[in-house]
Amino acid sequence: MSYIKEKRQRAQELEDSAAFDNAAASANTHEPSAEEQRDAVIKRNLQQQGTNGIFEVRHKSFRTAQFSFRGWKHDYSNSRLELIDVEAGADNNIDLAIVKKMIEIIRREYQGNFSWESRRLGRVIVLSARMEDNAGLEDFLIREFFTAEGRYPHP
Repeated sequence: MSYIKEKRQRAQELEDSAAFDNAAASANTHEPSAEEQRDAVIKRNLQQQGTNGIFEVRHKSFRTAQFSFRGWKHDYSNSRLELIDVEAGADNNIDLAIVKKMIEIIRREYQGNFSWESRRLGRVIVLSARMEDNAGLEDFLIREFFTAEGRYPHP
């Protein structure tokens, strides 16, 4: 009787081992679900080069201004806050002086195209940080921050 019991136990162990091997092989060859694919895309996007951040004009007068940039790489939990003081140039255009400083910050990370989440337009657009596209970038940021349609309602 013990001999039969031992044979059954050995057969069960072999069957369990084979089932485990089959499950492992199936797990390695299955097609990822839509949710797994979405999660992989999100993970890949979070590891992209460059930085993310939020600009906020905190104070603006005729000749001086202060804005902040809260920037982070990979996730918001490691963000840093920069306060930038700006003075109007010889042309007395404080808006343009602010935008030029913002572009300096953008160019620390990007020399080509970058994504901008435009609250004014309600969508993400691709802008260029290239020197040859400077006039267009300045114009866009002035409209984004300083035109009537670019102002955001305060909560």
